[in-house]
Amino acid sequence: MPKVLADQEEVVFQEGIPGEASHIYELLMGAFAEQRRSLVKFIVDGKDALQTGEFPDKFELIEAESLTHDEITFRLSIDLINQMSVHQEAIAAYQLNILILPWSDVFKQMDAFIKKIQPFADLVDHVIPYAQAYSPPWKKNLEEIAVSQANSLNKILEAFESSDPAGLSDEICNEFLPLTQKTLKLFGDDIIPFLKTKVEENKPAS
Repeated sequence: MPKVLADQEEVVFQEGIPGEASHIYELLMGAFAEQRRSLVKFIVDGKDALQTGEFPDKFELIEAESLTHDEITFRLSIDLINQMSVHQEAIAAYQLNILILPWSDVFKQMDAFIKKIQPFADLVDHVIPYAQAYSPPWKKNLEEIAVSQANSLNKILEAFESSDPAGLSDEICNEFLPLTQKTLKLFGDDIIPFLKTKVEENKPAS
């Protein structure tokens, strides 16, 4: 007899267990969404269908795991902030070398530089949807940072495209790096404490 577990509790379907794993996935996605949760694992007979992309027609056991939107956003934010912190000094060093090194050397390091600033872009991009969905008190501040971030990243790309070392150095020094510090301060002072409180509130009582 097939069985479906969601967060370690057996799921009872009013009309019986659907025969296809993909149908169960859709039903659980909808049910979790109503609870401000998202599926993070969907294991079908020992294989995580979210990773394999395979949803077999027949199965014996499905084990689904979910996290609240608060916890997903909290975990992702911490991870990306840690990545940002690792790269801050390297970005600053790159900026100092822009006007010293030949442009060909600066340009060769463009891909490595983009990878170092990617966590900053990802941090804002991933948290904005949460802010727009739940309107936390820091929503407006984050939206302002998102606009400034987009403008700064566009100017950085334009400087690379036009081979403008002075413009690139100026943008990184006067706009991008201060903006990353402003972002880290907002997360440290407001967003992370807010999300941490939400996560603690949602933990089941022991």
